[in-house]
Amino acid sequence: MTIARQASRVAALAMLTLSLTSHLSAQDFSQAQPASFLRSNDKFSTSLLNTIHEATPDRNIVIAPLPVSLTFAAFVDRSVDSKAVDEIISAFQWEGTHDLNAAGHMLHARFEKPRPRPTRHAAQSKASKDDSYYLRSFKPEELWLSEAFLYRGAGFLSQDFIDRVKRDFGFDFLAMKNDTPQSAILATRWDSSLPMPAVTGSNDFWITSFTHLRTSWMGNTFVMSKREKQDFRVRSGNNVQADFLTSEFNSYPYTRTDKFEAVVLACWDASILLVLPSQDETVGQLVTALAGNPGLIESLLKRQIGDVQMPPFHFSYEADFQAPLEKMGVHRIFDDTTVLFSMAPKTGGGVLRGVAQKTEIIVDEHGIRADAGTIMGGVYGGMMSSPPIPFHMVLNRPFLFIIRDKVTSALLFTGVVMDPTAP
Repeated sequence: MTIARQASRVAALAMLTLSLTSHLSAQDFSQAQPASFLRSNDKFSTSLLNTIHEATPDRNIVIAPLPVSLTFAAFVDRSVDSKAVDEIISAFQWEGTHDLNAAGHMLHARFEKPRPRPTRHAAQSKASKDDSYYLRSFKPEELWLSEAFLYRGAGFLSQDFIDRVKRDFGFDFLAMKNDTPQSAILATRWDSSLPMPAVTGSNDFWITSFTHLRTSWMGNTFVMSKREKQDFRVRSGNNVQADFLTSEFNSYPYTRTDKFEAVVLACWDASILLVLPSQDETVGQLVTALAGNPGLIESLLKRQIGDVQMPPFHFSYEADFQAPLEKMGVHRIFDDTTVLFSMAPKTGGGVLRGVAQKTEIIVDEHGIRADAGTIMGGVYGGMMSSPPIPFHMVLNRPFLFIIRDKVTSALLFTGVVMDPTAP
């Protein structure tokens, strides 16, 4: 990494930290970046999850909303279609968010993909094996986003669009000739961690992203836990036998109301909020309430002594977000070429043809591992005062989860577990 690039990254991270920690007036804080963008991402995430869960109430769901928000932020800037801009601003909850590009630039600095670690010689590795090496080496902590814009037809895209999106959102751009086969694209400089779209039409473009998280539990959260079979009541009322883990008896951010019970478990790079609806409530009702007030749960959390029984879960979720986005009011970008005119003026703009995402998530005794590949395709022209009673939280029926970055509190993944035994 060059000195200039190091300086740029340090400066961006300093700006990001300042924006999150400074004591600002209410008006200034509403305009600070990336804090206001991340609050909007919370609102968008819960609304999207609510829309998807309403359509498929029995499915395990996990979505990674941040790359979707960032990509639409890149699209909306300088769009000449005011109606489309209004649709997107409303769906992504960006009212009062004044500088999307600044937010994108700061978040890119936080989530930039690290360079590959240099290989160590055997003698060098042996000499460096102190206590901290043994603690970290078997499972490196990793959290990054990687994004790329792949398109056919060099010269079709506006250079201003390329420069701005590359600078502010960290996208890599790759132009192909119309007759370039997919195998040749993969053999060039394509990032192998990114999902590869099916290269078909001559005027197609794709925006691909990858959200990658590998992080282990802080402390001894589940170190002494052994898996035990227990009933998990699914939405139908039937029970399935699932493995359960019991956390260590410790202090956790926790709350319980007549509507839900919630706890936060911390990893090194991220944290997971687990929310269990009360016996008289459903996950659907909880998600709907959260969509109306994203801060409903976390604002009530206070550290308390207790433990958590949690079913480890591992499942994949794949969906096209076009239909949910249209239900949330985003229409014109999917059918009116003028929306993306500033992106490709030589072809009269373009339209999006889908927003597909495939996410795999594992939450178990080791920590959290999650990967989300997103492809958007389009075409040109087209502390407690007295000792309380310890809590004992058992996640033995459908529950909600939210995974956040520990540095920025960015919502990285959210979803519902309807059946922990389902793939």
